[in-house]
Amino acid sequence: MKYYNYNPHEKGLLVGDCVIRSIVCTTSMPYNQVSRQLNAFKKVTGAKSYNSDQNPHHFVEDVLNGKKISVENNVTVSDFCKMHPRGRFILDMDGHWTACIDGCIYDTWDPRKEKVNFAYEITTEPYTAPDLKKQVFKNCCTSEKISNTETIIRIYDGNGAFVERKIPTDLIEGYVLCLQHNNYQYIDLDGAKQMKCVL
Repeated sequence: MKYYNYNPHEKGLLVGDCVIRSIVCTTSMPYNQVSRQLNAFKKVTGAKSYNSDQNPHHFVEDVLNGKKISVENNVTVSDFCKMHPRGRFILDMDGHWTACIDGCIYDTWDPRKEKVNFAYEITTEPYTAPDLKKQVFKNCCTSEKISNTETIIRIYDGNGAFVERKIPTDLIEGYVLCLQHNNYQYIDLDGAKQMKCVL
């Protein structure tokens, strides 16, 4: 199975939009259309935001007719991909959604070691596979604390590739500030793997 760096945001920004990304990837609906429909659906569910209070779950089930698939305990994203080499799926993890198409993962970071809670099978037609060449990438950096003393920082180039460094946690603020002065967008990856823009 493979992982593909995939960000359909029309300006190439890294934001907390995993719900929109996974729906765009598995349905080939335009990004703005998915965003508008999820926000409009709040009137049906009474959710506070498009990605809270079960709003995206009801949207996938009731609007997209996604079929919910149970997953055994401790099945990772990688395991799921091996068990489902064909088809389009949205995988639900703690605090994150990702897209799985024909056993491959499309996301802004590699979640293959994460545990899957359940999945939705998407069968909407017509469907067009993601065109990775049309993506817009922005220079950015991400950080994720892995212990009290160490933090991983990733520095992405304009093509979606990145280099990874482990640095002392108490030095992260200065390291990020230096990158921001060089016009890098900073994204903080919290423990739930949610992307939060802090610019």
